[in-house]
Amino acid sequence: MSSVGAVASRYGYRVDFVEYLARFFSLGYIEDLFRSLETPGSRYFFRVNTLKVRPEDLLEELREEGLKVYRHDRLPEAFYVPVEGPFEVRLLPGKVYVDKKTAESVYVGANVFAPGVTKVENAREGDLVSVIAPGGRVVAEGVLSMDPSRVFSERKGLAVRVVRSVYRAVSLRETRYFDEGLIYHQSLPSMVAVRLLDPQPGWTVLDMCAAPGGKTTHAAQLMGDHGEVIAVDRTKSKVDTIMEHARRLGLKSVKGLVYDSRYISEYLDKDSVDAVIIDPPCTALGVRPKLWYERGFDDVLKLSDYQRQFLREAAKVLRRGGRLLFTTCTISPYENEFNVIFAASYLGLKPLPLSFPPVKSGLLGTGSLQFVPHEHDTPGFFIALFEKR
Repeated sequence: MSSVGAVASRYGYRVDFVEYLARFFSLGYIEDLFRSLETPGSRYFFRVNTLKVRPEDLLEELREEGLKVYRHDRLPEAFYVPVEGPFEVRLLPGKVYVDKKTAESVYVGANVFAPGVTKVENAREGDLVSVIAPGGRVVAEGVLSMDPSRVFSERKGLAVRVVRSVYRAVSLRETRYFDEGLIYHQSLPSMVAVRLLDPQPGWTVLDMCAAPGGKTTHAAQLMGDHGEVIAVDRTKSKVDTIMEHARRLGLKSVKGLVYDSRYISEYLDKDSVDAVIIDPPCTALGVRPKLWYERGFDDVLKLSDYQRQFLREAAKVLRRGGRLLFTTCTISPYENEFNVIFAASYLGLKPLPLSFPPVKSGLLGTGSLQFVPHEHDTPGFFIALFEKR
């Protein structure tokens, strides 16, 4: 039987983090989770912008182009393409080292752009190179598309055109479907969460941690672009990105706000919004594929306290009877179920029963949902929905 230390060593996690998880889950469950997180899953999802195109019409058009595209049986706007692999990739003399976020995208076939490059070795423009993740894993082979000096001086543009990756999914980001705002790349659990919130036309919705804009734009779409969705982030570049997505999707109800939403009640009136979305910074244990992880139990404690700052402010600006959607991309009870208890005990927020078979409830029962990678073939994702009493 595996020990906590053996599991931590085998999968590259900190012992204190595995010890924390083992308080709530068996080691067998944890190992199944860690194994699944190393892969991207078998489906890559994107959302159809139903304000611009009917899902059935887009599905027919994509299939006529020879693409293997499928529609989720319960969410009409949720489409997916199969993920193929794993494939072998070589360690070549020329190497391009990239950051964690870039590596995890390249692992499933994305190209490398200059901002994600950390180092280039033994390569010039036009050379075939290996793309290396933090920790040394080779995630792809590709062609270096610009001279290394330009990569670091300009910090923009295509750096490596990937020709072979460990996994591969058809990307529609460089097609007219993306450019014309017919689709938005979004995970299935994220779409389910906004569906469960059920935002209505005419509502004022506050998205407190809105970047990169998936839930913001999905809410506006479900509202028929009638009402207002306030997308908040304290970084201007992130708000600019959200607003660019909104423009591409043809959404006029999205309003960007550069602000630290931990103090949003100083900007918005109390009891002034119909719904709040909180998807706060978290330990991101559910993000897949996961090639490198360095979080520890100290991060869990810091982040769970950080998340409660958003919950406190949300309770102030939410009207009585309004709804609060709380989500994370982690499988961490202190950040998930314990925050549900906090919100219910101290903030006057009543957890609402949720159901989305076959996804099971979180540890608390009917007041939450927990997507689990090795059970649902999705990212790990937690959903709770509250009503203000």
